[in-house]
Amino acid sequence: MSGIEEWFERERRRGAERERQCREKRAFTSEAEARAVAAADRAQFGDRFHPYRCEICGDWHLTRQDPGRQ
Repeated sequence: MSGIEEWFERERRRGAERERQCREKRAFTSEAEARAVAAADRAQFGDRFHPYRCEICGDWHLTRQDPGRQ
């Protein structure tokens, strides 16, 4: 396999892994819904979640990573 073929294969695998991770996450149809669930989780578990729009599915997911710190 040539260098470019190896690169394409790595990118294909990386994309497949991101799609798998997306499918395993809770998905919300709006930012407001994601924020409401994040607030409920924070009240119940003390975790701090932040909503973000997924580049793969277009829905909203939650992350512990603070978007202001990226």
